[in-house]
Amino acid sequence: MKKSILSSTTLLFSILAIALSTSCNQAARNQEDNTSGSLMGKTDAQQIASGDKWLKSIFQCSAEIGYCLPDEKKVFTERYLEFYHEKLEIYEYPEFEAQEEQIAAEKVFKNKWKMIYPLGKEVWAPFGMGNGMEAGDKLENVTITHLSDLKFTALIDYGEENVFFNTLVLIPSADAFLIDYIETALIDVHQGHINLPFLQNLALAKFQLGANPDDAKRLLGKPQSENTETEPLEVSGYIDEDYIVTTTTMEYDGIQLTYQDDRMTHAYITKPGKGFGWIICEDKNCDKDFLIEKFGLTKDDLFENKDGNKAFISMEILNIEVNFDENDLVKTIEFNSGP
Repeated sequence: MKKSILSSTTLLFSILAIALSTSCNQAARNQEDNTSGSLMGKTDAQQIASGDKWLKSIFQCSAEIGYCLPDEKKVFTERYLEFYHEKLEIYEYPEFEAQEEQIAAEKVFKNKWKMIYPLGKEVWAPFGMGNGMEAGDKLENVTITHLSDLKFTALIDYGEENVFFNTLVLIPSADAFLIDYIETALIDVHQGHINLPFLQNLALAKFQLGANPDDAKRLLGKPQSENTETEPLEVSGYIDEDYIVTTTTMEYDGIQLTYQDDRMTHAYITKPGKGFGWIICEDKNCDKDFLIEKFGLTKDDLFENKDGNKAFISMEILNIEVNFDENDLVKTIEFNSGP
C-alpha cells in the first residue's frame, strides 16, 4: 500500500476546522449581509457546476497543460481584497507611532468587518502564495472539492513539500464568479508520498459528519444516547494524570461517534443507508470501484481482511477502514484517530 504520512494527525483536524468555521461563519454572514444574496438559501445544481468549472479554470495555465497560480486581482472580490490588505497593514506590518494608534485602528477594522468576515484568523496570503510566487507561476497539483452551495476547497501543491489547504466561498459576478472569502492553512508534509486526492476527500468526508458534537447534532439530529466522561489522557497504555480530556460518545441508528475535547476521534457505521460523508453502507452507487476513483487509489491499495472474504481500504492518515461485502458494496466504515 502506498504510504501517506503527515507530521501530525492534528493537521487534518486543522483542515477540518477551517472547512467547518468557513461554513458556519459564512452562513451567519449571509443572513446579515444581503450583498451576497446569491448564497441565500439553496444554490441550484447548475450554478454549483458552473462555479466548480470556473474555479478549476482559474488554475489552468494559459498556454500549456498544467496548473498555474491565478491573479488575485482577477479572481477575488474588491471587498475581500480590501479586507485582506487592511488586515495585513494592521496585524502583520503595522507602522503605528504609538500603541494607542494601533488599538484605535483595530477597533475601526473590527467594527467595519465583523458582520461580513470572521475576525481573528491567522493571516495567510490567498492560496498560500508568497516567497516570490507570482500569477502564472507553475503549480505541481490542484485538487478542487465542492462542500456545499458555493463553498469549495482547493488543495494546492507548490512542490518541494509545500502544500496549502484552502476553503473558499464564491459569489456570481456577471457571467462568471469571484472569490469573496478564503481561509488558508499550510499542511506540513512530513515524509513519503502523500496522496493529495485522498487527503482532499478525507477532509470532505469528515466535514460532512461534523467536527464536534454540536455539528454532528446539526447534521444527524438528536442522538439515541449520549455519554460524556472526563478522565486522564491514555496513550499506548500510559495514563497522563496531568492531561484531562472530555470524551463524548453518541449513538445514532447505525452510527457511533466518539469525540475527545470536541474533536472526532472515532466513528463506526454499520447500517445500510448510513454513511461517513459520501461513503454509504450497502448503496449500489458506493462500491469498491467508486471509492478507488473517489480517493485517487489503485487496486494495490486493497487488501483482504483477516477472514479472507472481505476487502478493505486502510489508509495511514487517521486510519479509515472500509469493509466490503461479497458484492463489493460498502459493509462497514471505521474511522480512528488519537488514543
